[in-house]
Amino acid sequence: MRMIFLLGIMLVSLPTAPSLFTYEDTESDVSRSQILKAILEQSQEFFDISKRMAATVDVPARMECCPSETHLIHPRGGISRDGKLLEIYRDHRTVQKFYQTACKADVQDEPCHLIKRKYQPASRCAQRFSYVYAFVRDFNVSESFRLDYIRVKSGCSCELDVTLHEEIELR
Repeated sequence: MRMIFLLGIMLVSLPTAPSLFTYEDTESDVSRSQILKAILEQSQEFFDISKRMAATVDVPARMECCPSETHLIHPRGGISRDGKLLEIYRDHRTVQKFYQTACKADVQDEPCHLIKRKYQPASRCAQRFSYVYAFVRDFNVSESFRLDYIRVKSGCSCELDVTLHEEIELR
């Protein structure tokens, strides 16, 4: 399209240059204006089409089996991988922040959405955790701070508590 537009500009600018054509000069003036008009109409149609297409774009909705929320938190303490309580370093200039993804309050420990009805009573939305680095020390201990893992909420997933019945062969 850009090439056609440049070609149209070149054709429009030709009458000011010395003529290299002999018998087609009068006929080419009419065709040049028609070409320019067609180019402008085509670009207007393209602009209108692109506007209409953008107005009708469908965005698929995203549904979760166990909806969750992500928040930025800045806790004063945390739990280590060993289950110990840790104090997280902070002062007037430094506050450690972490992103935490928690189950929404109305779905925590409730049956999962979007699964077959026969499995819903055996399902529940469960909180998931992961460990991230933080600058910490053991709680109520005057030791120096160290880099260690603390537990943060990292998502909400659906768990199925299904008992499998298997026949055991006795010999």
